[in-house]
Order: sequence, then C-alpha cells, then structure tokens
Amino acid sequence: MIEDRHVMLAIRTLAKSCFVLLLGRESKPRIIFRGRASGYQICVSPAENLAYLVGTAEPHLQKTITKYVKSGDTVYDIGANIGYVSLSLAKQVGPKGSVIAFEPLPRNVDLLRKNIEINKLSNITLLDLAASDKCGEAVIRLAENPSTASMVWHRNNPSATEIVVRAIAIDDLVKAGELNYPRFVKIDVEGAEGAVLRGMRRTITSSQPVLFVECSDAGRETAWGMLRELGYRCQSAITREWVNTFEEYRHSDFIWMPAE
Repeated sequence: MIEDRHVMLAIRTLAKSCFVLLLGRESKPRIIFRGRASGYQICVSPAENLAYLVGTAEPHLQKTITKYVKSGDTVYDIGANIGYVSLSLAKQVGPKGSVIAFEPLPRNVDLLRKNIEINKLSNITLLDLAASDKCGEAVIRLAENPSTASMVWHRNNPSATEIVVRAIAIDDLVKAGELNYPRFVKIDVEGAEGAVLRGMRRTITSSQPVLFVECSDAGRETAWGMLRELGYRCQSAITREWVNTFEEYRHSDFIWMPAE
C-alpha cells in the first residue's frame, strides 16, 4: 500500500512537470481545461496553480457547487482569492444569477478583477472588502505563504507584513439593500470564519442558505455554536457523513445544511 502511494505520487509529479514544461511557467491568462469553470480563462502560472487549469482544485467544493447551486441563484464567495471558485460559481448560476465575491487583499483583487474582465463576466460583483462582524478597518497579516493571509493568524510572527483593509458586516449590506439574500455561501477566510458568520447572522436566519465553511481552530467554536443554534446540520464536505459532535468538527471543509 505504501509502495503504491509512492508510485502514484511519482506519477503525479512527473505529469505536473510535463504540463509545466508544455505550458510554461509564465503567469498569464490560460484556458481552464476541466472542472466547473472549464472554458473560462484564469491568469495563473502552471507551476503554481496547475490544479486550477486541470480541474483538480478542491474537488469536494466543485461537487458541492454542482449539487446545491442552481441557475439564477445569488451566491457569496467570501475569501475569493484570485477567483477560481467565483468563476466556477458564475458558470453554475448562469447569466441570470449573481456571484458576490469578497476579497480584501489588493494583489488578489487586481488578479480577480482581471479574471472577471478577460472572461467578460457581468454576473460577478467584486467587493474589495473583508467580511467580518463589524464595519471599519481590519488588519490582515501576510507570512511566507501568501495563501494563509489572515485577520487572525500570524500575530506573533515578527516577519509578517500587515495590511490595513476595509471590513464590513454582511448584515449591514443586506439591510441597506446593497446585497440580495444568498442561496449558497462559501467561506474560506483563514481563521476568521467566526467573525464572518457573526456579521451575517440575520442574513443566514432569513435566507437559510447552504454554507460551505472551511473550519479552523480559531473559528470552530463560534461557527459550531451559532449554526447549531440556528438549526443547521453539519456534514463533512469530503466524506458526506454527518458530523454530530463538536469534537468531530475540526480543521477541514464542511457543509452546513439548513433545517428542512
């Protein structure tokens, strides 16, 4: 069994090397070959983000989108990064649907905006804001790996770079009529999911969306307590087994289902 895993790993490594050799390492608009966003273009380097191009990035999230997102839906992508999930959602909701993409980091915002423009998509609205539990300014810290930029982590890391961004509570935007209620919400915010959920409690209560949440140690207690209180049931996004105890709710991806 261990030998088989080593062989598979070697095959994947070789396949990636061949793809990178064929496509090049330059970051530029490239066609997505497979997956929910197939046919769209995304500005990436194959050496860094080959999974986006070949459709192997977050397969359990892609399956969740296929199952729970319908044509014409309004959906939120909270922590949109450069927009791979937003593109997948945009294709699923179609021209009559709407994707609201929240992304506060300037570098990611620039790339996400570019990816929206090169695909000529009018059904993605980009908000360069950090979803949180209050309005104002927030600090995001970037460490060695930019994909782990967080409002929660890296506080004791002297090498981390701090960026001040604008934060908003989604409940305030919905109450002001600036956002429609969502049918599906994806939350991947590197430890800050508790604050995001607190800031959209009224919205969740009113619209009962399906929630796809990346669970972290920092936000798990808030997420578990609040969503269970609202009558939601939790399911592993990977195994699709029900998660019935707080002890089982640990760092992974989960689907929160509203009461029938």
